[in-house]
Amino acid sequence: MTIKRSRLTSQRVAKSLGVTEGDVALWRAGITLPRNADCRRLSELLHVDVLWLSGGSAPEEKR
Repeated sequence: MTIKRSRLTSQRVAKSLGVTEGDVALWRAGITLPRNADCRRLSELLHVDVLWLSGGSAPEEKR
C-alpha cells in the first residue's frame, strides 16, 4: 500500500519515522531512497513487505 493509498500525509509519515517532510517528498519523487532503518519502519507503517519498497513485486498487505 502506498502512502497515497493509505491516506497518510507526508507530514504524518515524516513524524512517524522521525525524518523531515522534505525527506519524504524526495522519496516519493524517486530522487532519494530511505535509509534501511527508515525502510523497515516505513514498511510497518504502510503494512507492506520491506522488499516491495525496494522495487520488488506488487504490494501486498502484511497480515
